[in-house]
Amino acid sequence: MFQPLHASATRAVEKLRDIGEPLPEDLAGRLAKLADDSQSDAVRSAAVEELLRPYVLVDVEIDERGYTASTPGAAPPRLVQHGWRSFLVRVVNPHRLLGDLAGGPGGVLGLVDHHSHAARITLHDTLTVVPRIETSWLQAKLAGPTDVSGLDVEYKVMSLYSRDGGSRRGEIAFILAVEEATESLTRPPFAKAGQRMGFESRQYHAAIEFDCLPARDIRFDIREPDGSSCVAALTVRDSQRRAYPSKAMRLAPDMFFHEHVYRATGEVITLPAGQYEISARRGPEYREVRVDVDIEADTESVTIELDRWADPATRGYYSGDPHIHAGGCSHYSVPSEGVNPETMIRHVRGEGLWMGSVLTWGPCYYHQKQFFSGSSISPRAELEYPDMQRAQGMTWDPQDTDHDGQSLLRYDLEVSGFPSSHSGHVILLGLTDQDYPGTKVIEDWPSWNLPVMRWGHAQNAMVGYAHCGLGLAVGTEELPNYVIPEFQSIGSNEIIVDVPLGAADFQCGAEFSPAAEMNIWYHLLNVGYRTLMLGETDYPCIYDDGPGVGRTYVRLPEPPQGDQALESWLGGLKEGASYFGDGRSHVYDFAVDGDTGRERSVDAAGPVRVSATVAAWLPEQPPAAPAAGQPAYSAPVGWHIERARIGQTRTVLVEVLVNGIPVGSQEVLADGNEQAVEFHVPLERSSWVALRILRSVHTQPTFVEIAGRPIRASRRSAQWLHDSVDALWKAKSGFIRETERAEARAAYDAAQAAYLTRRGECEVD
Repeated sequence: MFQPLHASATRAVEKLRDIGEPLPEDLAGRLAKLADDSQSDAVRSAAVEELLRPYVLVDVEIDERGYTASTPGAAPPRLVQHGWRSFLVRVVNPHRLLGDLAGGPGGVLGLVDHHSHAARITLHDTLTVVPRIETSWLQAKLAGPTDVSGLDVEYKVMSLYSRDGGSRRGEIAFILAVEEATESLTRPPFAKAGQRMGFESRQYHAAIEFDCLPARDIRFDIREPDGSSCVAALTVRDSQRRAYPSKAMRLAPDMFFHEHVYRATGEVITLPAGQYEISARRGPEYREVRVDVDIEADTESVTIELDRWADPATRGYYSGDPHIHAGGCSHYSVPSEGVNPETMIRHVRGEGLWMGSVLTWGPCYYHQKQFFSGSSISPRAELEYPDMQRAQGMTWDPQDTDHDGQSLLRYDLEVSGFPSSHSGHVILLGLTDQDYPGTKVIEDWPSWNLPVMRWGHAQNAMVGYAHCGLGLAVGTEELPNYVIPEFQSIGSNEIIVDVPLGAADFQCGAEFSPAAEMNIWYHLLNVGYRTLMLGETDYPCIYDDGPGVGRTYVRLPEPPQGDQALESWLGGLKEGASYFGDGRSHVYDFAVDGDTGRERSVDAAGPVRVSATVAAWLPEQPPAAPAAGQPAYSAPVGWHIERARIGQTRTVLVEVLVNGIPVGSQEVLADGNEQAVEFHVPLERSSWVALRILRSVHTQPTFVEIAGRPIRASRRSAQWLHDSVDALWKAKSGFIRETERAEARAAYDAAQAAYLTRRGECEVD
């Protein structure tokens, strides 16, 4: 069996070369010569094994049941702190079983899917109970194919990461997942194989004394264009595109589901000697900066100069994300049911946001509600759990920056995972009390949304709906369209009942298809309602990238600051100019006849002048095609200015809308410079007017009333809304408690009556 063995050995040697850790130069040549050697297969096979033996860290033997036994090999077990080293693994498989091989530190878990809201890091206990974090210093993974192909002997490549320096004892174990006749819906093959091996009383891991070369703390001097200090997102990768610090070794504020980490000017990342590509950004208002760095024994710091192309705050527009989470979804749930304000403020600062609404919701409700205060806060970005973080090697000191005070958090509530969630997830912003009257647990809350909305309004909160497009796609990108959705998910469902009853202020999107998100909004505007639309992220549920994938920009006379910062920001949102989108394009000073107010009255029909200053940025060339299965842009399904690029050019289309219909357009070069746009638009009747770059930015509308007549722009919109209430009742009424159903039916009827009245007042179809 020389040929299969030789092929396996050659592949392993080539893999080591490809990942930047080649074996001695003459070894590959000597291995190649054996293919043409005239000696017997047995002699040549022995020669292959003799050549590779000095580089084998672990020998693995598989028995007839698929159980493995691992023993140390001959390779010197030398690692490097906060770095990767790769070795050969020799697999002996006398029974020629087929399956998939996994290897790792014995008895230490990495990431595991809990089949609930997310993959969570499995560090179940604090140091005071089980010192798991302290002993979880070693990470191991097979590099390249993991299948065992039924050969008597084959070679694999394993890469090892050490969190620590110095001498450390570690254990390496392997599991073989073989195909089985019975399929488990609750345990994947590796979990079942590991469980079986767990019943074995024998030792099946290789115990190895490692010598780990220490790394050093590299300080990052991060600067804004004006020289001021700040927090930014840093992505550090080696030549194999591996991220540092190791994602599986991270604790808050470093997230295992990020490629990047957030660091302030003067803070550190521990890196071994080597070559790295380091990229830095601070949200979409910055062009990504990339620097190649060679970390040597005497390297102490790396300088990063950020490249900002837009600063809406200098124009009086302040960014916010009304929907982020500190617990649930991709956040790990233990030991603290999410992360604390000290971590969330670091993430908000690192994305250049002024406001971040941290919403407590079902999975983290009872723990996270402790952070609610009814006030905006800007805490210091401390490390949350010093004992655990020291054990994890995170000994760096948090640093204050010149821009810290510009970013604030406000803890509020998303009614998600509550009895009424089927009707759409409600966002309540600016609450003074987060406990619904008469309730002790989530299950006590109402089973439909209108009572919750009215309770929020009674506190002068702004209330609306999250991720508005979920379940509302109808197979067309037409806007507006008149297809009745099935309301089968958790988008802005009941908003069509709440708005005509005066109980909903907004819906949030900039995450999914614009047609799914904005169709309800356009129809509500067409019959005269003043509903707002906001950009949100739902971090880290819909998007893991960070806060501010979707954003809302609000014009204010001064920055939102102090404990009433959110109230100030919401006040501007209610009354003044704002826009929302992906942050890669901006619309300043949107005006009708020079008036930037949201309401405009004119005496007679005729043309109006619509003007604004627009800035957008695209790289000169479109991005390269993504790898198979990878998203093209950071927003894989929704808004991103790349989706607005016209062909292969660097231009995008600015459209002016009247009652949701484009009536004029202008191409704008997306080179980051501000450009004036102007349209002369005829208005025959009272209408709403807005600007958009589809899939990148959209303004709030300006409402123009002619001769005192209200906006009643479309009978078809009124009828669509009326008929959609019927579809909503059909889809959701079964989830409403019987004791609440009569009241709900009366509200649905009242909403439909309001739409019929407005339909009768409409002048056109």
